[in-house]
Amino acid sequence: MKILSKNLMIRASAGSGKTYQLSNRVIGLVGRGGVDPERIVALTFTRKAAGEFADAVLEKLAEASLDERARRNIEKAIGGPMDPLAVLEKVVRSLPRLALGTMDSFFTRVVRGFQYELGITGGSFELLEGPQRRAKLDELLGGLVGNALWDDDAEDFLAAFRRATMGREQKAVVDLLLDFFNAWQDKWRERGPALLEGIRGTFGELPEVGAWEREKAGRVAALRSAAKDIGWTRKGQKEAMEKALKAIEEHTIGSGSLGGAGGFLGGMLEWDGEQPLVLKYYKEVAVGAEFEDRLRELRSLLVDCELAAAVERTLAVLSLVGAFDAICERQLRRRGLLGFDDVKVLMGEWLASEAGRLRRESVDYRLDARYDHWLLDEFQDTSTAQWHGLMPWVDEAASDGEGTMFVVGDAKQAIYGWRGGEVRLFDEVRERYRGDLVLESMPVSWRSCEPVLRLVNRVCGNRGGIEDLFGEGIAARWSAGWEEHQPADSGPGGHARVEVVEGRESEARYQRVIELLKEIGVGRREMSCGVLVRTNRQVVELADRLREAEFQVIEEGRRRPTEDHAVGVALRSLVAWLADPADGMERGVLAMSPLDRVIGERHGPVWQARWEGLLKDVEARGFGGMVEDLLRPLLGTISAFGHGRAMDVVRALEAFDGEGGGGPRQALQAIEKLEVAQEPGSAAVQVMTMHKAKGLGFDVVVLPEIGDEQVPNAGKFELAEGPEWLLQPPAQWVRRQRPELREAEARWAEAQQYEAMCLLYVALTRAKRGLYVLVPEVPSNRKEGLWSSPAELIRVACDSDGREAGVIAEIGDPEWWSGIDLREPPKPDDQPALAKPKPLRARTTPSGEKMQGGARVAASPAGLRFGSEVHAMFERVGWIDEEAPALPDDEAGGLVQAILKKLPEVFERRGRKVALLREQPVEAIVGGRWMSGIIDRLHVIDGGREVEIIDFKTDAIEQPEDLAERYAAQMHAYRQVMAEVHPGAAVRCLLLSTRLKSLIELP
Repeated sequence: MKILSKNLMIRASAGSGKTYQLSNRVIGLVGRGGVDPERIVALTFTRKAAGEFADAVLEKLAEASLDERARRNIEKAIGGPMDPLAVLEKVVRSLPRLALGTMDSFFTRVVRGFQYELGITGGSFELLEGPQRRAKLDELLGGLVGNALWDDDAEDFLAAFRRATMGREQKAVVDLLLDFFNAWQDKWRERGPALLEGIRGTFGELPEVGAWEREKAGRVAALRSAAKDIGWTRKGQKEAMEKALKAIEEHTIGSGSLGGAGGFLGGMLEWDGEQPLVLKYYKEVAVGAEFEDRLRELRSLLVDCELAAAVERTLAVLSLVGAFDAICERQLRRRGLLGFDDVKVLMGEWLASEAGRLRRESVDYRLDARYDHWLLDEFQDTSTAQWHGLMPWVDEAASDGEGTMFVVGDAKQAIYGWRGGEVRLFDEVRERYRGDLVLESMPVSWRSCEPVLRLVNRVCGNRGGIEDLFGEGIAARWSAGWEEHQPADSGPGGHARVEVVEGRESEARYQRVIELLKEIGVGRREMSCGVLVRTNRQVVELADRLREAEFQVIEEGRRRPTEDHAVGVALRSLVAWLADPADGMERGVLAMSPLDRVIGERHGPVWQARWEGLLKDVEARGFGGMVEDLLRPLLGTISAFGHGRAMDVVRALEAFDGEGGGGPRQALQAIEKLEVAQEPGSAAVQVMTMHKAKGLGFDVVVLPEIGDEQVPNAGKFELAEGPEWLLQPPAQWVRRQRPELREAEARWAEAQQYEAMCLLYVALTRAKRGLYVLVPEVPSNRKEGLWSSPAELIRVACDSDGREAGVIAEIGDPEWWSGIDLREPPKPDDQPALAKPKPLRARTTPSGEKMQGGARVAASPAGLRFGSEVHAMFERVGWIDEEAPALPDDEAGGLVQAILKKLPEVFERRGRKVALLREQPVEAIVGGRWMSGIIDRLHVIDGGREVEIIDFKTDAIEQPEDLAERYAAQMHAYRQVMAEVHPGAAVRCLLLSTRLKSLIELP
């Protein structure tokens, strides 16, 4: 590879030495090309990666200055001789002025230096990020909600907002609003008011939404009349047709599902309108030309009215988003308060207007004399906005005689599409500089051993399996950038193994992780270990399990101390109650926590006296000192993990105090959305998400959470997008009738599938010597056929149907670890060891024991698995009178669908003011005992005046009295908790028996 080619693009596979080549490029430009280091711009995506890059340059030069062999290696890589000591001196002298860092930081640096040229004249530029930015946006949202923008149009917005946030009712409204605006505001800023015209122009003239209600009766009557002439071929078909027509007749626009009225309705909706319509109910039946004509007329009106409603909702959303963006413009951006996204948009404004182009030219004219050489790392994660900001500079460097361009990345590791990364920019750049660009690839891995790479090749190089599961388009696109991975040398041996773990629950796989780590000797031997999962919640759960098994563990990522642990939640409730002593919910949480005892001992039993006493403590010691003092008597009862979370909150409050402080409301703002960055440490086991593991390598990698959900999940398709339009998509059966929406959904689906492939590839390629993949057992009720999930791709690559637990693939030496040195045991501490603390209260689980006649009721593994699947189905159900849930066509999904039909009143909002919480964890002190449990479904009505506790039971019982007797104690405990949380509320306890399909209310 000629690393100093003028314009060079490298596709670098995982572990192939990307940082090595980046550092060679810089050393070669300075050492061979005589380039001033200050004229080089090297940009990547994280501060960590930038630091590693800088370290690699300095370490190579230092080593080459001292070692002749190292010098020859560098000279060979850069194509000629150089003086490493002179180059090192040059680089070190330039360090304070080097443009080496993240894209965001570089853009910010440019804006700070040229704010007036770029049109920021309302104040000094200030980067607004993190909690400070969140606090400003919360303030603006509060004004938006309360001011005159909430006129008659607000109803349309709220309808769209409810649809977009279905299933997330447990989040605070402001949180949901902020998520919602963030998702739409970027699109608005990219294309602005042109979107409004684009939507109208794309979908043309549509009828009024009300046309359906006015005309549906006549249209259905005409269809029913035409159905009289159909020659039915089997008994029951006529009734099935009437059921389908009834569902259409009762349908209201925007309500989503059409009731799932058997196969006839699906066939009528999916008919292409061209071929003769043949429906099937046990037997096929042709409906005839008259029925087809009437169906075309009815379906055309129905689809157009549904689309009209979606357009109206979207226009309402955009009007509100535009209003919110205008507020941000006036209150923030014009005053020089910009976030990273604002900076990126500002740098790309030259494409949007002539004024923007002229402003940008004035900046570029001055910067062209400063920077000539551009190095862009991790290019697959570059967003369109970032590329538009860089393009004028890179164009100049690529075409200028003295300038150069270097682009490196890996399309197979494009895992950040959800935050704007556009992997297709690789192809765009290649085409843009065609003829002047040298293309190279790096398929040789310096990280992973041969057995690990064989498994990677077997899974990710399996074009046939990828095509079968995800389609020919994804297979072709993936294969275009795929090369068989090879180890750099034979090196030490290793091992790769894939296991199917019995059952579907994470618990079984987590237990297997513990067994594996003990078997391999992680913690006892000199090896690093990464356990990679998909979500931050899984990080916390698995890390806790590993600590319980006495492993030294560190979590990587961003932790949220006031959300992810009971101690932090209690401390947040303490500060929230101080901010609003009338808040019964926060006071109830505080009363159920161990803090209650300490506060009572110090300030008495009266809540008014407690409130006044705690605020006096704040006056004396600050919020941080007050909280730390309350925690001191509890240290013996708090785990090390919990203590760490508590100290996160204390430190944040101490920082708040140190900055001048404020009242309880301001203190609450300081900790409510607190996030603390965590970096990998020296612990034996590091638990992190697959996303966070990108760029890292471990001797041992365990993957217990490879996704087995089908990709894509149509229920997550929340934003349809075309070249000139956006739309909050209507129901799936509507989307299938419009080519624009079909194509938009197909593009979205392909992006989801490609990113799932990329995430799987990243996870598999982190291992150096040991790779252990744990996939769940395929449930017995899953129908035969293709199942498009990453876990299924692994099973297919290993020639397994996944229906039996056990090892399905094994490559290399299972005992490779036996040659790894043991860690030296830590030196004994001279201080005497303290006895383990005695817990003050035993922990009980109300649902842990089913009692019947004094004996414990045993449950079969199959019954437990099916019960878990049914509970997972119910978790998808929100309010069915607002949005039909997406349930699979399997045994569990069919059972839940039947229950929804028989007991709809349980799952309907019916216009009530009710908060819905699903799978709600409960931690409380009841009768002197610590109780932990999970309420399946909780309705909090009219702000807590009434509470409904609903638990789903799959027990195989014949009489409702048996179920009531079995769970009376559990439901009584939940009733006590809710009575504490919502004093004075009317609490109803309901058991929903899936066996009896009935609702049982407990007295």
